[in-house]
Amino acid sequence: MRIFYSYRKALFPHCGITVPIKRKWVAQRYAQGNTVIVYPVKSLRDYFSINNVGVLAEVLKVELAGNMYLLSLKGLKRVKILKRQGVWNCQYAEIDQTQTIKTEIAEKIRKKAQELIFLINVDESDKLIHLLNYISDGAQLSDFIANYFILDYDERIELLNTIDVKQRITKIIAILSELITGIKKKRENEIHEKENIPG
Repeated sequence: MRIFYSYRKALFPHCGITVPIKRKWVAQRYAQGNTVIVYPVKSLRDYFSINNVGVLAEVLKVELAGNMYLLSLKGLKRVKILKRQGVWNCQYAEIDQTQTIKTEIAEKIRKKAQELIFLINVDESDKLIHLLNYISDGAQLSDFIANYFILDYDERIELLNTIDVKQRITKIIAILSELITGIKKKRENEIHEKENIPG
């Protein structure tokens, strides 16, 4: 299977990303409908030590945009690279994510994500809440939330590499709680500063 090395971008199963490709010969390796292994890299060392989890993905489209190409990918399943064949190809094994998650655990992470959405109030808030309510599978829900709400690259890689779904949900709840606390404190400080401005 062909590998796509995704520089500082992590793709999660059931989610999509679009990545820029500067070199034509690299873009020409991929075509709509192909499946590839998306493997995240941050430094030169990551190209040589294939220790992280990758994601089996479908190529949705490859298009020229100005002086670069844009590669759109949809994540399908977590995989482990077993053996690399040269630089661009590998053998892999799918990682089983079938795990029964109690309803109350799924609801806890769902409500925490909704709380963050209400706080940040972005243009797509209604759409995100609708999608959160639509997803019932615990593994898929955790990946959706990690993809859309966790922005720090290292945290995203840690979550991608957390195979146990319950552990992943626990980590995501902790990260979301920290984000929510930070936003609330920032707003409280802003209100306090406004109240103390001499008028």
